[in-house]
Amino acid sequence: MRTKIMGVGAILFSFILAFGAQSAPDAKVLFEKAKYTMESLGDLEGAIKLFREIVQKFPKERESAAKSQLYIGLCYQKAGVTEAQKAFQSVIDNYPEQSETVMIAREKLALMTSGGAVFASPPTGFQLRRLWVQDLPAVENALTADGKYFRGIDGDTGDVVQFEVASRQRSRIKNRLPWNEKEKLLIGLQAFSRDGNQIAYMSFSEDEVRCDLRIRNLDGSGSRLLISEKDSVVYPLDWSPDGRSIFAIRDRSLGNGGEAYEIIFISTTDGSVRFLKNIHAAPGGVAKSTYARLSPDGRFVAFASAGKGSPTHDDIFIMTADGRNEVVVAAHPAEDQVLAWAPDGKSFVFFSDRAGTWDIWSVPISEGKQQGEPELLKKDFGYNSEAAGFAPDGSLYYGTFTNSGGLYICEVDLETGKVPVPPAPVTTRYIGPPSQPSWSPDGKKLLYVSRAGADIPGNNILTIWSAATGEERFLSPRLRSVGALYWAPDGRSIIAPASTDTETAIFRIDIETSEISRLADEGQCPRLCPDGKTLVFVKGGNIIMKRNLDTGEVSEVAKAGVLYYDLSPDGRQVVFQVNGAVKIVSLNGGEPRELFRGLAQVYRLRWTRDGRYIIAEAIYTENRQFWRVPAQGGAPLKLDLSIPKIGDSFTLNPDNRRFAYSIIETPKIELWVMENFLPQPKVVK
Repeated sequence: MRTKIMGVGAILFSFILAFGAQSAPDAKVLFEKAKYTMESLGDLEGAIKLFREIVQKFPKERESAAKSQLYIGLCYQKAGVTEAQKAFQSVIDNYPEQSETVMIAREKLALMTSGGAVFASPPTGFQLRRLWVQDLPAVENALTADGKYFRGIDGDTGDVVQFEVASRQRSRIKNRLPWNEKEKLLIGLQAFSRDGNQIAYMSFSEDEVRCDLRIRNLDGSGSRLLISEKDSVVYPLDWSPDGRSIFAIRDRSLGNGGEAYEIIFISTTDGSVRFLKNIHAAPGGVAKSTYARLSPDGRFVAFASAGKGSPTHDDIFIMTADGRNEVVVAAHPAEDQVLAWAPDGKSFVFFSDRAGTWDIWSVPISEGKQQGEPELLKKDFGYNSEAAGFAPDGSLYYGTFTNSGGLYICEVDLETGKVPVPPAPVTTRYIGPPSQPSWSPDGKKLLYVSRAGADIPGNNILTIWSAATGEERFLSPRLRSVGALYWAPDGRSIIAPASTDTETAIFRIDIETSEISRLADEGQCPRLCPDGKTLVFVKGGNIIMKRNLDTGEVSEVAKAGVLYYDLSPDGRQVVFQVNGAVKIVSLNGGEPRELFRGLAQVYRLRWTRDGRYIIAEAIYTENRQFWRVPAQGGAPLKLDLSIPKIGDSFTLNPDNRRFAYSIIETPKIELWVMENFLPQPKVVK
């Protein structure tokens, strides 16, 4: 499932890491002093003098000089002085090689010369501007409440890195405390306090299936563990205005109890949890980890949850912050998702496909209740666009992503670990990277998921590629959110968890007719034994189960540490991992036998079709590394494969030579801002 609206899904954090200022130390120190004088002291005249000093003293430090000249213009702009135009023009004329700074100066100058008011109030009329285009890796970050910065934690160091929106300059707030290995496994969201001085973040140990939620000051001081939970994940979304609690969603889908998603408040004083509401997910819908928003005044909560009707869809609801007085707003038999409260709290902005495309809508709200009809704000926003949130002036910042990557096949000698035939790309119809590749039992076909256009729920296409002809054939089952594909032993059908309009279950899909049949009502990563009667699957994120399809009897096989496991070709054993060790256990139970440990922390595991070996891929490492491990025990052999770190999955042909894998290349990321598009925008003076 895809998690939407995750802080811009990671746009600017990497800009900060990749292109930090490289100026001479003296110039840099003076520049920071000038910025402090401008922003913190509010002394624009004094700041201008300091920026001019940099231009005059360090003419050979072209980057610092250009930035300083730009800031002179920003100071004049804040003061409402027309000298700002001359300052911006000076950047363009005198520093043409400083492309980033010149681009900002041109945009500022264009706004001024076009007659738009750039000082006291925003320009009238809707505006859409692209701020940046860059090919960079995705890392989580957040727009601060004042709209001035995108900030996020550098997972390697614990530093807070930030991108200033006005100047597009990057800086780093150093972490003063030790940063342990577990904290480096940052996942999901990071939430900054309303005053911008503290951050709530989570770290996650897959091996222990445990999530820690911590808060700290920006420099790392004052770090405290609020909660540590096993078999659940807590996503911090916001802070209450008074800073006394963290607004969050708890995902219990890794465990066995209760609803999967809960809206909660967590006390920043003692870590106590106050439960508000269970969120119900529509089958095949978007993950709920960001499906709630706290109003600007902290009095109301807006959230999306599965509503009534067929097909099942998500509606927007609003309730008071104590979990009461729940009402539906903007009700419609379409898919709706939360975006954000308008900065003044007088309307709620949401996504909807009610007009046939993925659009932005707004509904007026007063005291937690709808006060008028929804209004279309932006047509065809695009499902692959991710919103960072609103600045106080009502500007919406968001990112767009163009995914790339591909499917590759090479040949591997399992006896020597060598790669006699290097990787070669497979030509596919769609540009996006195929996912979940899997060779058929006869080794003649390769199954994978293609993605056509936007990454919307259900827009994944089951594809079968012929190794003989290179042709693709597309299946058309009436399913969406198909995942964890697995060939049935007979090679005539596919087993996969998926969703219809009314339910999520494990289905069998006929590869000739695309007809579906329901096998079980729950589970992930299904495997079907050769007898066709025993279904093996994962329940609760880490419990391996088996189900007799004739009698419906379900029993536990083993308790694993993480999701990744595999079934032996004869259907008698499973290989799994727990606490860093890879083990094998009989499907009928008994004491697990340890196979190996210590090569990595987490692995993807695949049994070779002849049953002789386990192929283990180390994930969450610097590079994707693969080992061949004898299933009966013995020394692991590292395969001589060189594959980029970012990948989806791999599969070994039954001939034990042809190795197929997918890679996900760095997406093209664009940062955009929409200005003056909210109904009756509030002018900030």
